[in-house]
Amino acid sequence: MSNLPSSVALTLWAPNLLEPSRVHAAKEALKQRKLPALNILLARAGRHYHQSRAFEAQACYLFHQPQPLPSAPLLAAALLPDSFSQDSNAFWIAVNPVQMLPDRDTLLLFPPEELAIREPESLALLQAFNQHFAQDKIALLYAQPEQWFMQIAQPIDLQSTPLNQVAYQAVTHAYPRGNAAPYWRKLLNESQMLFYRHPVNEQRRQLAQPEINSIWPWGEGRLASAQIHLRSQARIYSDNPYLQGLAKVTSAQAFARLSRFAEWYQPAGHSLIHLAESKSLELETWLVSLEQFEKDWAQPLLEALSAGQIDSVLLDLGASHSYYLTKAKLKRFWRWSRHWSKCV
Repeated sequence: MSNLPSSVALTLWAPNLLEPSRVHAAKEALKQRKLPALNILLARAGRHYHQSRAFEAQACYLFHQPQPLPSAPLLAAALLPDSFSQDSNAFWIAVNPVQMLPDRDTLLLFPPEELAIREPESLALLQAFNQHFAQDKIALLYAQPEQWFMQIAQPIDLQSTPLNQVAYQAVTHAYPRGNAAPYWRKLLNESQMLFYRHPVNEQRRQLAQPEINSIWPWGEGRLASAQIHLRSQARIYSDNPYLQGLAKVTSAQAFARLSRFAEWYQPAGHSLIHLAESKSLELETWLVSLEQFEKDWAQPLLEALSAGQIDSVLLDLGASHSYYLTKAKLKRFWRWSRHWSKCV
């Protein structure tokens, strides 16, 4: 007798698509956007309020994990699968090459995506770091030009600030904390001096390019089996490395990001589909993305749910609550008259 689940459950996650402050600011423009399929889905769904969570915490929540899993080991699982598989119980730290610029009595951090780091530059700086700190028996592992890692056999007492929380911000109150913090402050200072004198940055200064003059450690942690709920019959569709790593450590199947509902073949079991979020704050760009969501996702999703091809749907669209739908909930016709923006 097969152990495969017979029901089809879908979680569709589009972070910030319906972020409440954005919807409120655009309320006049939205009066002209009816979006009928989205209107039905949101108006007739059961709404579940939840607290605001960081991306990683929300990802684990949506994929039925008992607690948030640390970023560094999951990113390593996706980007350095061979090293991760050799010692999945190691303590991992994500390390990114960044730029620090002085601003009065502090430093401002600019993330690697602002630096256009080329692979030869990244490898040269990483090699210089490893040679300099060889006597400390630590070394960086290369994954991508913008992403390095450190793998340590035993856990250390280190609490860092995630890179996305300190990007474009002053680092004064964001430096690592914990018993290992003094060593890491020393390591950061020495790295800055080492990178400043490196030929990579000498050439960048000559070309008026931003320097790669520091590193930022974050996402530290190790994985324990008690932290992980294995989900061999579930699937994640995303290009996000954290979600790819989440699939790997939970024994789920990982697939590339989908661009429209029609690309999903509706397998039995639970599927988490993560949609790429628009980073543009322009009103017209966002309105176009809403109309595209209506065409590519909301309308075909409504049709599939109505036809019984999907048993349940959880929509997380960046509002302060999620929307839960079944075919039976679609019959709540008395909610028809509500405009979708009133449901956010």
